Amino acid sequence: MTKLDELCGRLSKQYLEPSAAALPQETIVESIRLSLERINVWFSERFEIQGLDGSTQDTLPDDFVACLLTGAGANLTRFMLQAHLSSYTNMGGEPELMRDLSAYLEERFVWMLEGLRLDSLQKSVDIPFAPWKWEEKLTWRT
Repeated sequence: MTKLDELCGRLSKQYLEPSAAALPQETIVESIRLSLERINVWFSERFEIQGLDGSTQDTLPDDFVACLLTGAGANLTRFMLQAHLSSYTNMGGEPELMRDLSAYLEERFVWMLEGLRLDSLQKSVDIPFAPWKWEEKLTWRT
């Protein structure tokens, strides 16, 4: 089982009820891909997930998995809302509730990205993010 299969399974269990909303596997993979792309842009990195786009290695840190799943969940709820509004489906649920849930998950995804970014800046030893010494002048005239 690849890392991608594991993440798809976790997303399906967390966001999709098998009796109510079933999305194709490609849609779930696309939601993971979109979230990973945003993480890569946010951090100027090239993180990979084993099994996604032919990747054979997994370079996404474990701290980022919750953030990735939250972003993928936001994408999934947006996909479900789009499918619900653009077709005649028997899917239950209120469109306003789905829109609010998607917006909340998207906002939470951004919060998590900001938190991870702050953590990485605090751990950085490279300039300009490394601590620097401030030399205070003793008088205002010198």
